[in-house]
Amino acid sequence: MMIVCANSKGGVGKSTLATHLAVWLFDHGFQTALLDTDKQRSSSEWIREVEPQITVRVADTPEECLVIAQELSRSHDFLVGDAPGGLEDLSRTLLILADLAIFPTSPSILDVRSVAGATQVLRYAQGINGGKPEGRLVLNRMKTRDTISHELRAGAPKLGLEVAQHVIRDLQAYRDAAQQGTVVARFGRKGAQAAADMDALFSELLGAFMAVKQQ
Repeated sequence: MMIVCANSKGGVGKSTLATHLAVWLFDHGFQTALLDTDKQRSSSEWIREVEPQITVRVADTPEECLVIAQELSRSHDFLVGDAPGGLEDLSRTLLILADLAIFPTSPSILDVRSVAGATQVLRYAQGINGGKPEGRLVLNRMKTRDTISHELRAGAPKLGLEVAQHVIRDLQAYRDAAQQGTVVARFGRKGAQAAADMDALFSELLGAFMAVKQQ
């Protein structure tokens, strides 16, 4: 199964989500790979620090992306794709190949506006690929007492994507874990709250797929 983290702009936590998802799947016993197509290479470098047993590949062109994705999908239970910031050809290729597309968005006006573009590309991929991938909007870096966070949560269902019920809060543990070359699920008590958010979100998004893989 291929899962892609994408958005029409950078800085929304896409690579953080992709890294944590790959490690979470690996820690649940699945053969997991990460395909990093973002020029910053944040997720691939982070994964190599956290868990060397996760297969990591990078791609710079749609042609490379297609070949590598097909290869990794055949040899692994799950492939996590980290798309570049923007909706260029690499992103479109990943979305056409994916089974599930995750679109994180943080509580800012610019990020909310970017969802419209992401939705258009998702519909394009679904039209080519017989309705796949499924798309989910994930509310990321949410602040408990922030007005924009509350407005985003209330208005998210109108943005054209199905919204995940569980959200990711804006917690310092993510930044601290990254600085120490780990993820929140492996960060002990310091990462407990953040790890609980990730576990709830990933279980919601992938519970049914994981059950099929385990049969």
